[in-house]
Amino acid sequence: EAWLLATDRQLIGYSPNGGEADVVHIPLADVCRIELLDLAGSGALRVRTAERSETITRFSRTLVPIFAEVSEQIETLIRRARPVIDNERITRGNFDLGRARPRCDRCGRVTPGRGVPGREFVCGACLKNRKLLLRLVGYARPHWLIACVSLLLMVTATGIGLSPQLLMRTLIDDVLITNPDREATWLAGFMEGMTRTSMLYALVVGLFLVHLLRNGLGAVRGYLVSYLGQHVTFDLRNQVYRHLHTLSLSFYNERQTGGIMASITQDVGRLQDFISDGLQEVIRDVLTIVITVIILFALNPTLALLVLLPTPVLVLFTLRFSARLHVVHREVFRRWAGMSALLADTIPGVRVVKAFAQERREIGKFEHRSEGLLDGELQTARIQSVFGPVIAFLTSVGNMLIWWMGGEKVLGEALSLGTFTAFTAYMWQFYGPVENLCRLNLRFGRAATSAARVFETLDAQPDVRDEPNAKPLPRILGRVEFRDVTFAYVEGTPVLRHIDLDIAPGEMIGLAGHSGVGKTTLINLICRFYDVGEGQILIDGHDIRDVQVKSLRDQIGVVLQEPFLFNGTIAENIAYGKPEATSGEIVASACAAHAHDFIMKLPDGYDTPTGERGMGLSGGERQRISIARAILRDPRILILDEATSSVDTETEVKIQEALERLIKGRTTFAIAHRLSTLRHASRLLILDKGAVAEVGTHDELIEAKGTYARLCRLQTEMMERRVW
Repeated sequence: EAWLLATDRQLIGYSPNGGEADVVHIPLADVCRIELLDLAGSGALRVRTAERSETITRFSRTLVPIFAEVSEQIETLIRRARPVIDNERITRGNFDLGRARPRCDRCGRVTPGRGVPGREFVCGACLKNRKLLLRLVGYARPHWLIACVSLLLMVTATGIGLSPQLLMRTLIDDVLITNPDREATWLAGFMEGMTRTSMLYALVVGLFLVHLLRNGLGAVRGYLVSYLGQHVTFDLRNQVYRHLHTLSLSFYNERQTGGIMASITQDVGRLQDFISDGLQEVIRDVLTIVITVIILFALNPTLALLVLLPTPVLVLFTLRFSARLHVVHREVFRRWAGMSALLADTIPGVRVVKAFAQERREIGKFEHRSEGLLDGELQTARIQSVFGPVIAFLTSVGNMLIWWMGGEKVLGEALSLGTFTAFTAYMWQFYGPVENLCRLNLRFGRAATSAARVFETLDAQPDVRDEPNAKPLPRILGRVEFRDVTFAYVEGTPVLRHIDLDIAPGEMIGLAGHSGVGKTTLINLICRFYDVGEGQILIDGHDIRDVQVKSLRDQIGVVLQEPFLFNGTIAENIAYGKPEATSGEIVASACAAHAHDFIMKLPDGYDTPTGERGMGLSGGERQRISIARAILRDPRILILDEATSSVDTETEVKIQEALERLIKGRTTFAIAHRLSTLRHASRLLILDKGAVAEVGTHDELIEAKGTYARLCRLQTEMMERRVW
């Protein structure tokens, strides 16, 4: 809990902080700058003076729009307290930190991706339910014939389902109870001349046929509805998955794996009910209500008005509860995603959990999130537990009025028993759809929440995309040029600064330097996982932003620092980048990576399953399979990101021998903390604080006695200590 007080003289920040309160006083006349900070889980308002900087309050991200206005109001107070003079003005920090922190254009919330340039990008919380659901309906267009047939069957079944009451009215008034003074029903007129027994048999058979036909049509429609729902969700699920593969790495850096999985599985699954059955139920219920109201007024206008009496109250009550439930549903789904994210982290990392004996801690985290989910579900249950009985009570009030007023009419013989029986039956056929529509509003609210999350992902646009006029990159020689390249993940904090390089085809460039200086970032830019902020990267004279991404990456082979294997056989993992590879090619690449011998010792050789993420193999074995995967692709540019970090010394020597043969004719970028592996590089590139500190061969840099020489000396000393 925190409070921010702004007067015409000073700003006061107050935080109770348990027993002792933290109070910050800053005179308005001293304020030079107001900053809205974007922190990991919250925002903050910082005020700078000439002598100090104070964080005066913190707030959650949902309050971003409010504090954006607050900062402007504070600026107005400051100008009143201290008139602006020449060369002195109040400045405000920019809350939006640029490309790395995309936000909704309406509320300012952090969003999982970026929208289409030039178009307003709205987060799921700001999207209107109606627009969401109408957009969702568009996915049924390819299956319009099935939808129309299902709708026609539903309308037919609805019309048939409203006829039994009229048959029952005739059965009671004209067959079971006869009154010569009362005018016969129109249906009895069709059976004029028939005995009462014959009329009884005819009406019973009619009722049987009506129920048979209605249920038969319902069975056919039920299958068609399921068919429609399954195919629409199939299309939507596939579209979401396809779109995820078009998004840049920044999207995945900003989202948890569990949240992404929840969008594909849980959210898309929740939409099936709405797409397949929800809309048609609305049409059915509206149609039933309209026809039933017409029949009710035809039977007795006075009683019909009493039936309609509770309807406005039902509508207002439903709208109020729906708005409240929409907020609760969003929070519940967010907690579901959080729990899925925890499972996605913990289960693959179970070895680490057990190695550090953190089972209780992980259980505690899961139970804490599960408890939060329980609270959200119980809050939903509390609202719904009130909603249902209130709706039922309001409809029962109308029912009691009908029995009171209608019963008096029957006793006074102003209304026949058959007509009153039919009227009460139609009354319930009126209240039933009304209650369904009220509950459907809640159901649509849940669907809208899931749709918001799905469309939030679908509307996210990749940072790296093919330009409209992008052309395929032809077969390259491997010349790579960096022209004054500057790159930052977050604006204002560049990782690489003014990099100028010219790498000839076939050169091997060794990248070295302290952790965090930008080595991996540099090769990420070559692969165009990110686009440069300033400058150009050219391959054979082609700006990589002007060529198709796939044609670029098809000619690059990558061995990552952390080898990742998919759940499949060893052969399938080696051939991942070239699925059409023959068995001979797979074996040859494995031999080149010195992986063939250990593969043949496995129970099923190349058909041995690797297990999830390759857990069935050692780290060194996974790394060699990863190297074989890159070798098989026969790339023009080879990138080795700590390719030998997970192998023993003997294996490293063998791999180095293989790499020496493989790098001939290929442009190679190799990152290694073990500097001995870079001795035979054509040139070494030493990075320091995002800039090129040294360039040269191993011998040249040793003689220069700079950063590289110092790193080599430190590693040599460490090796001597280990030997000792």
